[in-house]
Amino acid sequence: MTTCRTIRYRLHPHTQEKAIRLHGLSEACRVTWNHFVGKLRDDCRFYGQCNPRFFNTGKLFVIWRKHYAIWLQDYSMAIVRLSLKPIETGYKKFYEGKGGLPKFKGQYDHVPSFPLGSGLFKLTGKSLHIQRIGQVGLVGNNPYPDSKPVSGTVKYEAGHWYAYIVHEVKVTASPAPIKEVGIDRNVGQVTLSDGTRYDMPKQDRLEARKRQYQRMMSRRRAGSRKQGIRPSNRYLKAKQLHARTQQKIVQARTNWCHHVSKEIAGKYNVVYMEDLNTAGMTASAKGTAKQPGKNVKAKAGLNRSILSSAWGKLEQCLSYKSNVIKVPAPYTSQKCNECGHTEKDNRKTQADFACVSCGYSGNADHNAALNILAFGNGAAARGGGETTRPVKREMDAGVPH
Repeated sequence: MTTCRTIRYRLHPHTQEKAIRLHGLSEACRVTWNHFVGKLRDDCRFYGQCNPRFFNTGKLFVIWRKHYAIWLQDYSMAIVRLSLKPIETGYKKFYEGKGGLPKFKGQYDHVPSFPLGSGLFKLTGKSLHIQRIGQVGLVGNNPYPDSKPVSGTVKYEAGHWYAYIVHEVKVTASPAPIKEVGIDRNVGQVTLSDGTRYDMPKQDRLEARKRQYQRMMSRRRAGSRKQGIRPSNRYLKAKQLHARTQQKIVQARTNWCHHVSKEIAGKYNVVYMEDLNTAGMTASAKGTAKQPGKNVKAKAGLNRSILSSAWGKLEQCLSYKSNVIKVPAPYTSQKCNECGHTEKDNRKTQADFACVSCGYSGNADHNAALNILAFGNGAAARGGGETTRPVKREMDAGVPH
């Protein structure tokens, strides 16, 4: 049995020529994407239909590259053509009502990137060979030495090149006793049903620096694509500083999610979590001109706190390290795990829980985690104890746990 794992590497072009080639390849993919997105929209407008299949756009790209966009012949045809594949997926989701049409990619507000398909790159210990570019220095750790690289994406983030390589990893299913736990996600921390609490490290210093760079950007010429105004060099410099600071914040959150999820998955193989509608919880309270919202500034601050807590990233990290099962979210914070009495007055403060029926008192987050566990296994359980039912858990072959 095989599964896929994505590994992030840092790329070092070493020479200015290769760095220019990387930027040129990403720009070729962007221009090609915009050309065919516009062509498909024009076909729908004038003919009432279009053919967004990758087989069709790939054939048209070969003709366009040979006779019109001759400068694209300096770059790998296969890589640039592969960048058109998401157009077919985007139109398929649009027809199913799950999203909008593919959008144009701007020159200044787009992250330079290009895809890597099977056979278009070769990964060695310290280098990555990209078609028509050559060897590029590579730094990173691959915990799956026997894995097979199958695809990837190269991105230019915050002034540095990174490669996200997808590896095909062999896994083995080993029977193990079920160990269940409930997790209550809160702003800046998570609490388990066994009483363990994990606090996310604060990023106040980096957040203050990010706001400083945002103010710098607001005072400088941002440019306008519609008006044909280019952004100033001072604006682009402040934008890069802002991007690097934001990248550090994201890396710290991601690192925390991986460490916490690894520790939880090492103890428990079944994890119950609330089925939270994060998009609805972080919706703006601004309202409309006829019906303006209330406490808009406070709601905006709460939205930022929820989004910075990385609930989705933690769930994503746990999903492939253990078995994640979602349970209904309503009333988990108001229900008493001792007697089952549900009432709003049970939780008079944010941190304390006191049942008005049986008198039980304790930490509110711990009580909610116990309720999540009880909803998950269908019993009034405490602390995520072990049961004797067998379970198959996927273990990465060759990787210590």
